[in-house]
Order: sequence, then structure tokens, then C-alpha cells
Amino acid sequence: MSTHRHDLVEALSNSLKAIDADFREEMRELRELFVAARTEAEKDEPDSEKLKALLNDGNEMARTFSILDPTWQAVQRVARLFGAL
Repeated sequence: MSTHRHDLVEALSNSLKAIDADFREEMRELRELFVAARTEAEKDEPDSEKLKALLNDGNEMARTFSILDPTWQAVQRVARLFGAL
């Protein structure tokens, strides 16, 4: 495995650990994408197009989550304030 792919596999593994520690349910789909990307990157001859697509999807999903999470947190705070949660 090339050094570049090894670094990618390590980064994906670290991301999976972070997701498991902090965002178990909320990040389930992103975690599945990272697992698929790590599995593809670990292959002797990974499909570069598939790997690129998985990483792009993960990037978009993470971006969406980072944009929406503060809004979701605010909605939860307001709901708790009014006793809805």
C-alpha cells in the first residue's frame, strides 16, 4: 500500500473513532461512507473513481452536518426552554 493511501486509511480510521466517540446516531450515514472508503482504500488495487466518489459524498455530508448542527442545537435549546423536550 502506498504511503498516500496508508495516510488516507489512517485518517479515515481516526474519523471513525471520532464519530463513534461523539456523534453515534447523528453521523451513522457518514460513518458508513467512511467505512466503505477505508475498505476501498485498503484494497491492493482500489477503484480510484469509487474512492473519489465516496470521499466526495462524505465531504458533502460532513459539510451539511456542520452547517445544520448549530441550527439543530438551537432548536433543541428552544424546545427544552418550552418543555417540549
